[in-house]
Amino acid sequence: MKEILKKAMIPIFLSIIIGGICGRIVYKIYLGNTDLLYEGNLIYLIQSGSYSSYDNMRTNTIGYDYIYYEEDNVYKTVIGVTKNKSNIEKIKDIYGNNIIINEYYIDDSILNNKIIEYDKKLSNEKNNDKIKEIIGDMLYMYKDKNDVKLTKISWFKKNNWQICIFHIKLYM
Repeated sequence: MKEILKKAMIPIFLSIIIGGICGRIVYKIYLGNTDLLYEGNLIYLIQSGSYSSYDNMRTNTIGYDYIYYEEDNVYKTVIGVTKNKSNIEKIKDIYGNNIIINEYYIDDSILNNKIIEYDKKLSNEKNNDKIKEIIGDMLYMYKDKNDVKLTKISWFKKNNWQICIFHIKLYM
């Protein structure tokens, strides 16, 4: 009986050791790839205001292009979308400093590529009228999209991640 037990224990211990090593390798690979997965899809929504009603929003946003979405019974207007932090400053210069920057992750590769294309144009432009036109074009690309899914990742309490997935319908 002891010999059978001895023969069974060696494979069990080897399995535990090999399983632990494989688990550790997979865990390291997984952690490294999640950062890269989200990094390329990060976009900045530049919000100009939050309004309690649709009519209030329409009244206060006359004179500039925007898209909006409703979240928690509040209408939020977005005056710019970019992946480039330096473009945020250009948009601030055009619309003023009363803006809120929200970070989201987008999983739509077509929209991601269009944002990159418009960001390049915006980065190279110096003329304020042309900058406004490029920003308007960036917003216009959402016109025919019925449901744009954005993910917001927030950092809470001692290293706990909370992932909230927003299904936002953007309107123009």
